[in-house]
Amino acid sequence: MRDVAIAGVGLHPWGKFPNKSWVQMGAEVAVEAVADAGLQWIDIQAMVAGSMQWGGSTGMRAGNTLAAALGETGIPIANINNACASGGSVLRSAWLMIAAGIHDVVLAIGTDKSPKGFFPSVPILSEEPDEPVDMLRWYLGLPNPGYWALEMKKRMATHGSTEEHLAKVKVKNSRHGSLNPYARYRKTFTIEEVLASPMVCDPLRLYEICATSDGAASVLLTSVDYAKRSSIPMVKLAACSLSSGQFGDPTMRIPLLSAVSDERATAPLLSESKIAAEMAYTQSGLGPEDIDFVELPDNSSWHELQYLETMGFCEPGESEKLLDDGVTSLGGDLPVCPSGGFSSFGEATMAQGLLQVVEATWQLRGTAGDRQVEGAQIAMTEVYGAQANNSACILTT
Repeated sequence: MRDVAIAGVGLHPWGKFPNKSWVQMGAEVAVEAVADAGLQWIDIQAMVAGSMQWGGSTGMRAGNTLAAALGETGIPIANINNACASGGSVLRSAWLMIAAGIHDVVLAIGTDKSPKGFFPSVPILSEEPDEPVDMLRWYLGLPNPGYWALEMKKRMATHGSTEEHLAKVKVKNSRHGSLNPYARYRKTFTIEEVLASPMVCDPLRLYEICATSDGAASVLLTSVDYAKRSSIPMVKLAACSLSSGQFGDPTMRIPLLSAVSDERATAPLLSESKIAAEMAYTQSGLGPEDIDFVELPDNSSWHELQYLETMGFCEPGESEKLLDDGVTSLGGDLPVCPSGGFSSFGEATMAQGLLQVVEATWQLRGTAGDRQVEGAQIAMTEVYGAQANNSACILTT
């Protein structure tokens, strides 16, 4: 396996852009990443793209659609959909192409325009003998935040977590996001403002759940040898894992309608996260104690509290103390989501895992501006997707 470098990155601001297509956003970040690496479009040897379910047939073939817009060169193109973990899945496929010696220059890209409100179910056009579970949950009125709220209720009962802790996560990430010009939401909130926001799914309030957004991000990977020959600034992609859930996991699992009870669990909560993190540590030869900062999937405030534990940064029930003590804030020992996280950006399913890697790359280059993590040399990202999809990455200088 060859060492892999991140040679270039591109990022489109997050928000809602009714007069701009996902193809335009994707083309912009592709050109930006290629230029960031000092290369030309014709230097790209392969591309892996997020297959966007909201974009119809052309969205499902997003990479080919983007290539048609930028100029088709005959390169291999793969399109991947792994729900909200697609960005990490796309990056892993590109990473493997280079690590295995198949290609030297591969573009990973995700671009997405999300529907408004809760993500809808994509219609089943062919006849099925049984009702798909994903349809049943919509009939029952159980969108994604309902699952997260149930898990947070369990956490409150088990570890004594409070509504104030949920609000503190939002307050912290809003401070980080206020420093990021690419973030959709740049307002700094107070605990009182968060606790006064409408209750969506008890105990999760409106400001504690990320929005659905439009966005695009790209990461251009090369072999380390290629990067050295091209005098490209060096950030290494030391690990890129992908995992799914384990039988016996008690997590309330989107889109299922029931879960194994905690008492009968034979696997850890969010087992796909724990497995992905452990795979990344093994691949890189590093551990949680080596990480300078982390970008994790704060789809809700509950996620941040839980992911710190499943990724190995603390023991169960200890993440609230890290939050209370300022450890996870900028200036702390382990800043969490210095970008502002999905709380400040919102979900753009195909792109959000790549957004995390772009932020980590800027941090390791020392170009993150006012939100710079001082002395950062090792970063970790993890992105979460429905039906137990998770991808973790470790980046080093």
